[in-house]
Amino acid sequence: MEHRQWVSRYREELKGIAILWVVYFHSKLLLPGAWDTLRAIGYGGVDIFLFLMGMGLFRSLSRGEELRGYATRRLWRVLPAYLPLLLTWMAIMYPTYNLSTVQAARGVAGNLFMVGYWIQTPKVFNWYANAQFLFYLIAPLCFALLARSKRPVYMLCTLLAFSAGVGIAHIGLPQMMAVSRLPIFLLGMAFGMEWPVRARRGVMRMVYLLALVAGLGLLLYSLRAGDGLLIDYGMYWYPFALITPALCVGISYLFHKLERIAPLFMPLRVIGQSSFEIYILNIWMVEVAKAQGVTDAWSWIGLCVANILLGIGYHTLVTLGVRTVRAKLTKAGTPA
Repeated sequence: MEHRQWVSRYREELKGIAILWVVYFHSKLLLPGAWDTLRAIGYGGVDIFLFLMGMGLFRSLSRGEELRGYATRRLWRVLPAYLPLLLTWMAIMYPTYNLSTVQAARGVAGNLFMVGYWIQTPKVFNWYANAQFLFYLIAPLCFALLARSKRPVYMLCTLLAFSAGVGIAHIGLPQMMAVSRLPIFLLGMAFGMEWPVRARRGVMRMVYLLALVAGLGLLLYSLRAGDGLLIDYGMYWYPFALITPALCVGISYLFHKLERIAPLFMPLRVIGQSSFEIYILNIWMVEVAKAQGVTDAWSWIGLCVANILLGIGYHTLVTLGVRTVRAKLTKAGTPA
């Protein structure tokens, strides 16, 4: 379908927008009017990541990739960047937390095995890395259910209903922040499927527009309702299941229409390719900045710019290191 081709083509640019939005959200860069509202809902950048992740995993699995190859590719993408930074963070930050031996042991194990967020071990580095790992694990099952179903629409609705039930089971729990993202991940997987085209383009675009308006309306209503509805019931995040597909398609459509000036998109593409490294560096930098009481705008602007540049540099370093190691393993006859 045309809209999936747009999103697939401009996937890295979308990730670039998403990580800039997340960096802005995590900062204390306060700007007036609509800019502050945009910052307040900047966590939506994570939903863009998860939607694109779902789409990418479905397309990868649909090419007949074996589970071993699937798992190897995911681990090679995440662990070389994640583990060195995580180990450095734990070595520097854990001594400052005044944890008991038991707490430190639980925290270290929870972080290393990416389950700390789910079982609430002390001082989890970041929830997203743990959620990402779980979604990697469940993606093959979701793929099998969707791809082999004779009625994929019904299967998708069943999976979304199941995710709603899982969400209800997590009402009031800290894990709601990740569980409420499961529908958007499932919609991303469904977006990666080959669907028979029965509706006209105008109808499909109207569906996306109506979903976007409904999601924004629900989000704005929830923001006024207070923290109980927002956090306990996940209404900070559930509306983005309606917003994100339309947002990705709409932005990709704009990129498509501006194809003549495509070289101007290159910075976004570079940022998008480095988005994971930018994100994990951002978690630590923001923690330190807030602990130091950084509040002025220029300091936050400098931190955000430094975060992006360091993330791009770290991504480049990790990429070169992975290529070198895999080349040596291949030369030695060991599967990489």
